[in-house]
Amino acid sequence: MTKSWQIFDGKMRNLKQHLQLMDLALTQAKKVCDSNKNKDKKIADVLTTNAHQYLQLNIPNEAKEISRVIAFSRKKLNEQAFIELYRLFSDYLLNTIRDLSHLAPNKLLEVINTKNDRTLSFKELIELGNYDAILEKMAQKVYRTLENQRSTPKLLDKILSITDIHIDNEIKEEALLYLQVRHLIIHNNSKADDDFVSQNGNEIVKIKADRSISFTYLLTNKAITTVFRLCKMLDDKLIEKGIVIEVGK
Repeated sequence: MTKSWQIFDGKMRNLKQHLQLMDLALTQAKKVCDSNKNKDKKIADVLTTNAHQYLQLNIPNEAKEISRVIAFSRKKLNEQAFIELYRLFSDYLLNTIRDLSHLAPNKLLEVINTKNDRTLSFKELIELGNYDAILEKMAQKVYRTLENQRSTPKLLDKILSITDIHIDNEIKEEALLYLQVRHLIIHNNSKADDDFVSQNGNEIVKIKADRSISFTYLLTNKAITTVFRLCKMLDDKLIEKGIVIEVGK
């Protein structure tokens, strides 16, 4: 495994742990509230907490309010997990590009098309001071070049192309579908657009009649697991090619 993978692995496990803990907490909170339904009681009181500290929970502990509050929190939990998943994936790609810059810098240069981005001035070289700093600068430029394409599939495909690596297409397409959910959360109010609907074969991501995404623990957990598998495949292939540094080697 690479250093990039070690960092990614730890953060992904933490994300999954957080998702499971919060989902379980919401499930248990709903059970407690449901078993104590009484419009004269408040949700804060039923959960035996400080009602003055949690003012937004000073609402009737009745079926309608219980369902509304828990459903909203569960949706937000899953949305935030998808956003974090995308961030961790992007960080892994950046760290992988950093790894590539040490053993395969010429391959990375193929990504940068403009002459200005491919060169550094004497002033910049002096300010950077050493070879490792120069490689870090190059890695950042390459990542920005790829990121500016504003397309996760293109970004990943470019890395696969310059390294001549082939990944199981079914897993890659499913992982990329999950990663696109983050864009829909931020830019389309968590609703599927036409492109997403057409790519969502076999209804991998369940979509409601109004095109809003049906966020559940099972969906988010599967998304994390699939992206995890994709990155592990990429890491193993890079090591096989000998173009990244394996930890302990």
